[in-house]
This record gives sequence, structure tokens and C-alpha cells, in this order.
Amino acid sequence: MIPVPNPIDEPKEFDKDCRKKGAAWLLANPDKSRPTDFWSAFKPALAQGFSDRCALGAMWISDGTVDHFVSCHEDMALAYEWSNYRYMAGWLNSSKSKKKAADLLDPFLVGAGWFEILLPSLQLALTDEVPQRFRKRAENMLTKLPIRDDERLLRTRREWLRMYEDDELSLEGLRKKAPLIAAAVEKRNIKQQIVALSHEQVRNAYESACSAGRDAVREQTRLNGRRGEDGHRRQMIIWTAEGRADAVVTLIALQLATPRGGDFHELSMGVVDASGDIAFQGARQAAASLTDSLGVQFHAGDDHVLRRDD
Repeated sequence: MIPVPNPIDEPKEFDKDCRKKGAAWLLANPDKSRPTDFWSAFKPALAQGFSDRCALGAMWISDGTVDHFVSCHEDMALAYEWSNYRYMAGWLNSSKSKKKAADLLDPFLVGAGWFEILLPSLQLALTDEVPQRFRKRAENMLTKLPIRDDERLLRTRREWLRMYEDDELSLEGLRKKAPLIAAAVEKRNIKQQIVALSHEQVRNAYESACSAGRDAVREQTRLNGRRGEDGHRRQMIIWTAEGRADAVVTLIALQLATPRGGDFHELSMGVVDASGDIAFQGARQAAASLTDSLGVQFHAGDDHVLRRDD
């Protein structure tokens, strides 16, 4: 469900050809339970007001029906009132025919962002944007009507999504035909961009920390004049115990962090030709750099000694 302009302009001839004719019919047929249809002649104007989208399915339909939001069973006096009409797919119209209007959310009351399509399931869901005073009625729309995950709607949603993903329909075109699916696609695209950016940032932070460690080793070697006195190179190692942090999860995904049990993870920050104490100082600098960049606490660990020919 999506916001719909309210009110929709009443057609010029509606009062004469529907409201007044209907009022006369009601007066002449007080015992009839099903009113005569004078409203279908104005269906094109109603469809235009809904942009040819179903009030419940929120997708373009080729031929909808005139739904009485307050059904004729509830209030026959509203059978011929323009303000009581909603444009709707026939089978969805039938699904609500015996529901009380007071228990349902009027499409004219729906605000922006109250409902969303979830990907990849394509199910309809409520969002936190629904005001508390409307929440129960909004929930009823999903539990009392077949709009959340009925296969008839899911098939249609899949097809609109397929058309977009196969470049048969632009995002703007999708937004006109199936706005909630377009919004879901945009949300997914933004998340993918954020994830990609996050991966790039984490990798850059890691490479910067490696450089900081190597720079520290070079500086300490210059000051102290000691390189790999025992003939070995050393792998600078740092570790963290915050394995559940998003940044560490990303490091794992980038294959830069290795699990060592529980929440402990180890990272190699490069190989240096230096003594053990200088390599450790380089690891400390690398850990401090990565901690500052990612907001996760890293610590220098014991270096791994490599042979000259490794």
C-alpha cells in the first residue's frame, strides 16, 4: 500500500448519473440488499486517480474494479458516494467484501514509507513509520487480507522485478508501475554500495596499518642499527578479541583476519627483516593504526619467524 491523492476529483457527471440515480434507487428499493451498479461508468476516472495502480496491491493493473471501502453490507447509504470508492483488483476487492471498514486501513490514510517490500522474499511488511494509532489496522491488512505473501501477488512482484533486472524496464518505469518494488530495489542498491564502500575502507585501513608497521620497523632499525640478527625474517602479527565487530567481520570476509578460536582473530601485517623486539614494535604501531581507523581494539602479538628462503 502506498499514499494515494485524497480527495480524487469527482467527475462532473457523477452527481447526476450516479449519486442522484442511486439515491432514487435506494428510495424505491429499501428492502434490496445489493444496489444497482451506477458507479462502473466512472471507473476510468477512479483508475486515473490511483494512477492505474491497485489500492491494495500497489501495482499497475490493466482492469480493476470499483471497491466500496465501507461495504454496501455495512452502510448502503455510501453505495453511491464518490469518496467511498477505491480502485482495486477484482479478487482483492472480493477478499475484503465482508470485512468491517473500521478494522482496515483506508488506502487514503496510508503515509509514505508505511509499507515495504522485502527482498528477496518479495513479502509485504510494515515499517516503523506507521503511527501507533494506525498500527493495528495496518497489521490487519497483512493478517486479514491476502496482500502480504499471496502467490498471486508474489508472482506479479517477481515479474516486475525480473523486468527491471533484465533491463526491460528502467528504475523510473518500475517506480511508476510498482513503487514499493522500486523502493526495495533502491534500498538494496544503497546497502550494496555501503557494503562495498565499507570493504574498501577496511582494506585501506589495513594497508595503511601495514605501512605504519613497516615504517616503524625501518625507523627503529635506522636508530638501533639492528636488522635480522639471527638470519630470519619475521611476520608482524596483531590480534583482536572483538571477533563480532563489523570491521572484524569485514576483515574476515576480505581474508585478512584468521579465526583462532572464540572471538580471537589474528592478522598478519607484513614480513620484515628485523630483530624480534623491533618487529614487535612494528606490530604495535600497526595495531595502534588499525585501532584508530576501525574503532576496534587490536594488540601486537608474537611474531612468526620465517626462514630466509621462505
